[in-house]
Amino acid sequence: MLPSRSLCCSLALCLVTSVAGPGSAAADLIVDGDFESCRKGAELRRDAKGQDWYESRRDGDGRGLLKLSTRSIGGNDTRKAMIKGDVDLNTYLSQRFPEDLTEGFVVRYDIFIREIFPDDNRSAFFFLGGIKDKKGGPNSTASERFVFLGFENADEEGKLNLFAREGKSGWGDRTVAATGLPRETWLTIIVRVHPEDCIYEVQVAGATDWVPLDCFKHKGKSPKELTHLSFASWNDGAGTFYVDNVSVTTE
Repeated sequence: MLPSRSLCCSLALCLVTSVAGPGSAAADLIVDGDFESCRKGAELRRDAKGQDWYESRRDGDGRGLLKLSTRSIGGNDTRKAMIKGDVDLNTYLSQRFPEDLTEGFVVRYDIFIREIFPDDNRSAFFFLGGIKDKKGGPNSTASERFVFLGFENADEEGKLNLFAREGKSGWGDRTVAATGLPRETWLTIIVRVHPEDCIYEVQVAGATDWVPLDCFKHKGKSPKELTHLSFASWNDGAGTFYVDNVSVTTE
C-alpha cells in the first residue's frame, strides 16, 4: 500500500518539493490539494467563484454524490474527496487554475478506487482542459479535454487497468497505460504535460515507467486553453473512488 502524503496546504499557495526534485521548490497551483481546509461536503461542492474545489457538472442529484470523507480509507486517516458512482448521474470534482497553463507542468494525485461498475467498465476519470460550451462545466465535453485518463476492471479479479484516450480515438482504441493495478489501494498518478507539443506522459509511482501519450482531440483539434482539472464519474462510466493530495507544479 502506498503511503498517504498529507500536504499542509491552506487557502494560500504552498511549496511542494516532491515533484520538482531534491534541492528545488515549485509553487503549487492547486488550492487545498489535501482537502484539509474543507470542513463539510457542502463546502466542497459549492463554487465560491475564486479558486477552490467545487462540483462542476451540476447534474441534479449528482452533486450530492461528491462527498468529503473523514473516514480511514486504506490507511489514509486524513480528509479526502469521495465520488460515489451512479448509473443515472454525472458527478465532477473540479478546480480552476490561477491562469491558463501554456508551458510544461506536472500533476500528481492519489486515488483509491472502491469499485468500477461493470455496466460500461470505465470510470474514475481524470481530465485536464477548459470550458468551451459554457453548459456542463469544465471538461464535460470532448472538445474541452486535453488529458483523458480513466480506469477499467482488468481481467484478473480485484485488478485495474489505467487507460488513456489519445487523439480522436474511440473507446475501443483506447491506450492501456498500466495493467494489473490493485483495486482498493492508494495509487499515486503522475502526469507530465507538454501543452506546446500536444502530448503528455503518465506514470503510476512505484509501478510503471513513463508512458508517452498524445493529447485528446475532438474533430482533430485540442483545447485552446488548459484552465481546469477534473475528476469524474459518469452515468455511462460509473465508479466509486477517493482522491487526495492533488498538486500541480510548473516545470
